[in-house]
Amino acid sequence: GYMPFYKKKNGYSRSLAQQELEGETLQLTGVLVEEQYEYQKTGEVSKYGNEIVKPTDNIQAYHIWVATANHNPFKIKFLPENKPNLDGFAIGDKVELEGLEAFENQKHQVYFRATGIKKGK
Repeated sequence: GYMPFYKKKNGYSRSLAQQELEGETLQLTGVLVEEQYEYQKTGEVSKYGNEIVKPTDNIQAYHIWVATANHNPFKIKFLPENKPNLDGFAIGDKVELEGLEAFENQKHQVYFRATGIKKGK
């Protein structure tokens, strides 16, 4: 039989981020930094057979929203130690992301994360 070829997924990579956003100018589409909380399993199962999870007080990540001329708004994730500060930023501001990396899942959705943000030129 035919064996599909799978890329080794080592998570996030800088080269994918560059490839996906090459030549694009990023603009801020929201000034709220969203918090993503860690979920924990409750050990219970719903009537639909799903495991029930509930949010904890632990912040797992922060998200901000950006867009480009060719892409609708999408999220950039920041780990808690890199919490972005959007004070002084306005919607539509050009931004530059530091330490930008991207990750592609099996459905070919691309997720981005960064370590810093500053105003672009």
